[in-house]
Parts: sequence; structure tokens; C-alpha cells
Amino acid sequence: MDDTFDADIRRIAAAEADGMRLLVDRRTDPGGPWFPVTELLESDGAPAVLLTRMVGVSDVPGEHIRAEWLFESYARVLGELGTAFVIATGRLPELTAANLLMASRNGLIAGVALRSCRMAAGAGGVGPAGNASAAESLRESLVALIGPFAAWFDRHGLRPEKTLWKSAADRIAEAALWAGRAFDEPEAARGLAAEILGNPGPLRIPLETVVDPLGTERHSRVTCCLAYRAAGGSLCFACPLNG
Repeated sequence: MDDTFDADIRRIAAAEADGMRLLVDRRTDPGGPWFPVTELLESDGAPAVLLTRMVGVSDVPGEHIRAEWLFESYARVLGELGTAFVIATGRLPELTAANLLMASRNGLIAGVALRSCRMAAGAGGVGPAGNASAAESLRESLVALIGPFAAWFDRHGLRPEKTLWKSAADRIAEAALWAGRAFDEPEAARGLAAEILGNPGPLRIPLETVVDPLGTERHSRVTCCLAYRAAGGSLCFACPLNG
């Protein structure tokens, strides 16, 4: 089991789309840039420390912008790990705070590691139209991991929790499409995204896509990442403020 699991992780780590790869590993212990996700969710000071380390293009963005970027980097990494695993392997690892480490770079979440090879219960393979059991397990895991982090930002007056849930859903939709391109399974990716984000719950958003100038299908976001408010920033292609 360990050998198969590690091979799956290596396959996901090697996958690339849009010039991007997911930094993913299997590590039992924290160290260097790696820290337990439990620390991020249970320590009131851990997110604040990451916010102090963040920089922008030409200066340090406002605190609410840094909060949005930190939160979205967290949701993106979780979304990419979960959707890539389901699409590439037909399985889903146990995505719990106790089973995850994360790595930070310049105040943002840059990578994720699984501490064990335990698999999520009831998460079967994914077919061309998506797989309801895998999607349900992934959706439940994401909600459990995202909820406490969104609440922290709301509690500290940095970003509204309701808005952050939508931002997380945007990032998960983007992650699924990225995984679909990375593993040449675009239909499976759309089906998985629809199962995760099309059902009732805090992650529910409309799923629409637009094609960028390079011909790549992008998720049409329902929230803004606030990049245009930072010095040197601009509106993203799929930003809702762009249309």
C-alpha cells in the first residue's frame, strides 16, 4: 500500500498544466517550511504570523488583501490535492488536519504533505461524468478544513466568512479544471467540480467557464481575489469585475 501511495504522490507531483505543478509530498514530521495544519487551525497566532511575512509586487498590500491571498492559497492547495488525487488515481486520501502538513513561502501556502497513506472512507473512482461518492467525501473533507480557517479571518475582522466560502469554492473549481488539464481528463474534472460545488452547502456556487486568449478553459469566478487593489496589480481574466 505504501509503495502504491507514494507512486501516486510522485505522479501528482510530476503533473503539470499551465506551467504549474503542485508541491506535494509524504512526510510524517514537520520541519523547515513544513508545519502541521492543526497548528494553523487551532493556534490563534499562526495565521497572523503568515500574514506578516507576505509581500506584494512593489510593496506590502493592505491587511485585508493579504488575508484574502493567504486564505485562497490554502483553499487552492487543498483543492488541487483532492481533485488531482481523485482524477489521477480514482482514490482519495484522508484529508484531515491531523493528517496534513503544509509548507509556506512568503506568507502563502505553497505545498501540502500527507502524513500517512490512510484513505478516505467511501471514495471510489471517478468516471467521465464524475463520481458522487468520491466527490461527497472530498466535499465533506474540504468543508471541515476550510470552515475553521474562514472563521478565523471573520473573527479578526479581516474578511467576511460568507465571502471566503465563495472564494474557496472559486479556488476549488479552478483546481479541478487544472487537474483535468494536467491529467488530460477535462470531462472528469468538470463532473467532479459539479458534484463538489453544485450541491447545497457553503461551497455551492454557479459553475461557468470562459476561454482565455490562449484557448484554455477557465472557471468564471464569483468573487474577486483583490489583486487589482495591490500596487502593480490588475483584474484577472476571469474576475467577475471584468465583465
